[in-house]
Amino acid sequence: MRRRSTRRGGAVAVEAALVLPLVLILLMGTWEVGRFVLVGQILNTAAREGARLAAGGYTTNNTPVTAAMVQQAVQDYMTAAGLPSAAVTGSTVTINCLASTSWTDPYNAQPLDPFQVVLTIPAGTAFNALRWNLLPRLTSITQLQVTVEWYSLNNSQVVVGTSLPY
Repeated sequence: MRRRSTRRGGAVAVEAALVLPLVLILLMGTWEVGRFVLVGQILNTAAREGARLAAGGYTTNNTPVTAAMVQQAVQDYMTAAGLPSAAVTGSTVTINCLASTSWTDPYNAQPLDPFQVVLTIPAGTAFNALRWNLLPRLTSITQLQVTVEWYSLNNSQVVVGTSLPY
């Protein structure tokens, strides 16, 4: 009489075939979320670099800082950090004055005027350049936006007269 074999070699293959797709989906989702956390940190630092430039009001050679200069500084940081050019050129950088006296360029700000620098990577080509296209879309994220708040550090406009008061 022959005994039946108790080997279960085929069961392992069936279990792997059932579990492997779920594990891969979880792994790729974690990978995509991790990528967006990394990109979010880069965007946050880029917006802070722009805010730091705007806070001074003037460059080291006494050139007034404009909104366009802040936008360029943010985009330069994004490029240096290795983000794709489609994401850099498609981004929008806005400076919002939160003070009671409104201004559009940072050099017009008064000392301690609060302001925001908002960096947005909109949905579409700019956002898709940040994704790893070899992965299917696993998250519902369609755009990235970072806001940083700073205070103006412009010097007060002090006028010193040439004559003594007495």
